[in-house]
Amino acid sequence: MTLDHLPDLDAFAAPYDHDFVFKAHNPDKKTHITRYRGTVCRPSQRGYLIAAWQKSIYHFGGLTREVPLFVTVALDVNGNVTDLTLDERCYGSQGKRCDFGCLQGYMQKQLTGKPFSSLTAVYPNATAIRCLHLFEILGGAASFWNHLQEQECTSGYEQELVTIRPTPDGLTAVDEHEVLGETTRMLFVLHHNTPPVLNEENLTAGLNADAEVFYNSQVAFRETLQGDSFETAYAQLNRLLSKCYHLEKKRFGFRGRIRFTNCPSLVGLFCSRSATASCTEVCPAR
Repeated sequence: MTLDHLPDLDAFAAPYDHDFVFKAHNPDKKTHITRYRGTVCRPSQRGYLIAAWQKSIYHFGGLTREVPLFVTVALDVNGNVTDLTLDERCYGSQGKRCDFGCLQGYMQKQLTGKPFSSLTAVYPNATAIRCLHLFEILGGAASFWNHLQEQECTSGYEQELVTIRPTPDGLTAVDEHEVLGETTRMLFVLHHNTPPVLNEENLTAGLNADAEVFYNSQVAFRETLQGDSFETAYAQLNRLLSKCYHLEKKRFGFRGRIRFTNCPSLVGLFCSRSATASCTEVCPAR
C-alpha cells in the first residue's frame, strides 16, 4: 500500500487518478487499523497546487469501515488560497455534515483569500472546519507547505502509512513516514500485563502494560505504562508517543509544531476498542 511511485503520480489530475485513495482496500482483517495519508506540492501557472489525502480503514467487531478524503488546494503566488476542491467521493465519519456536498462549499467560503500557511492559526481545532479528518488533512498540508517554505523549496511530497495489529497479549503498530525522499520507521509494541479495561464507550479505562519502541530498527524507549482511568491511561500513552514525535522531528530536522504526522494521533487509536478487540481477554470497567 506504500506508494513508491508517488513522485510520478499525477495527484492533481481529476478524479480517476485519485483511485489510489478511493479504490485501495485492505482485506487483511488481522490488521485492525490501516491509515495512510500524504501531501504533494508543486508550482502552477498561477501559483501553487497542493494535493492532500488520508484514508482510514478499520476492521473490528466483524465490520469494516473506510473513511477516504482527497482535497486539492490552489494558491496564488503569495500563498493565499484561491480555490479548494474535494473529490466528490469524499465522506467523513460524522454523517451528512461530513459528505462532499456540505464540505465543498463551506470550506471554499472559509478559506478562499486566506494565507494557507496560517490555516492552523486561524482554525486551531476541528470545530470551525466541521470535519475532524479534513481538519487533520488540511492542517498537515499547511504544515508541510510551511516546511517547504523554510527549506526554500517550491515542490515536494511526503507520505505516511500506519498499521495496527492486535497480538495475543497486546498490539503492534508500525508508522512509516517518507519526507522529501528520506524515510523513518517506528515500531511500537505493547504487552499487556493484565487485560485492558474498557469503559461503556469502549475506550481504555485501565492499563497495565510494557511498551517498547523501535526507531529505524534501534531500541528507542522501554517503559511500563499504568493507568486506572481513561485519563491516566491516555496521559501515559500520550507522554510516550510525544517522545516519539520529538524523535521524528529531530530525525527530519523539523522546527515548530508539525502536523503532517500521525504519531500524536496514535494515542487515540491505541485507546480505542478497535485496537484492543482481539486481546486474549478484555475486561469491562467496574
